[in-house]
Amino acid sequence: MKKITIAALIISTFAVVGCSSQNKQDLKQGLTEVGQATRDATKATGHFFRDTTKDVISNVKQATSD
Repeated sequence: MKKITIAALIISTFAVVGCSSQNKQDLKQGLTEVGQATRDATKATGHFFRDTTKDVISNVKQATSD
C-alpha cells in the first residue's frame, strides 16, 4: 500500500512540475506581450503630447506675432 502511494505521489509531482513549466512559459510570454503593448502605448502617448505641444507653441507664436 505504501509503495503505491509513494509511486502515485511521484507521478503526480512529475505531472505538476511539467505543467508548471508550461505555465511559467505561458506567463512569461503573456508578460512580454503586456510589456510590449505598454511600451507601444507609452511611445504613442509621448508622441501625441509632443505633437500637441508643438502645435500649441506654433499657434501661440502665430497669434502673438500678428
